Amino acid sequence: MPNYLHKAGGTLSGGFPWSIGMVSTSSDSESAAQTVWDNGIVAMWDTAAYNALVPSGTTLTYTSTSTASAAFKQTTKTTTTHSTAGTATQGLPFQAANVVTWRTASFTKWGRGRWYLPSLGSSGLATAGYVLSTTAVSDIVTAVNAGLTVWVAALNFQILHRKATLSGPGALTLTPIASGDVSNKLVIQRRRADKYVPTRSALTF
Repeated sequence: MPNYLHKAGGTLSGGFPWSIGMVSTSSDSESAAQTVWDNGIVAMWDTAAYNALVPSGTTLTYTSTSTASAAFKQTTKTTTTHSTAGTATQGLPFQAANVVTWRTASFTKWGRGRWYLPSLGSSGLATAGYVLSTTAVSDIVTAVNAGLTVWVAALNFQILHRKATLSGPGALTLTPIASGDVSNKLVIQRRRADKYVPTRSALTF
């Protein structure tokens, strides 16, 4: 079966990019695999409770599927465009990402992967702040599950090992994803809005 490289992404605050990716194997053609991938992302993004957590300045602008070469580089590519924003009024900092962890049957560092979803609105925080609320985590789980309902029958999600591990898979091999979970702890995705120029206010000496 062919291997596919999937992407979904968009913009934060009108211009700074965000994206997530996934690798799959599938008996579908590239265009058919893209239809499934796109439908799942849309199902996830359009889940009402999740969309209400996403800031209005955060937009989904595209999904894509590429057929992977033997070195897992893009060859051909099929893209679907979107222009779908969230509805929350205030976003958390650019780099504050909520995390979906994808796990294989191996409980090792190389046996898992992550999605760094775009930052949520402040309404997703727990009452005292610092972490996401139980309700927000449940809403994210529901949204990702809506995507999985579409994806699982057609796309076999994988963890790609680009480099060989000391005691595990070799370079450019795949391990099937068996499960996933959502954390209430926000993490830093350093590359998001790294070109944002801050406003500085001088101190008095």
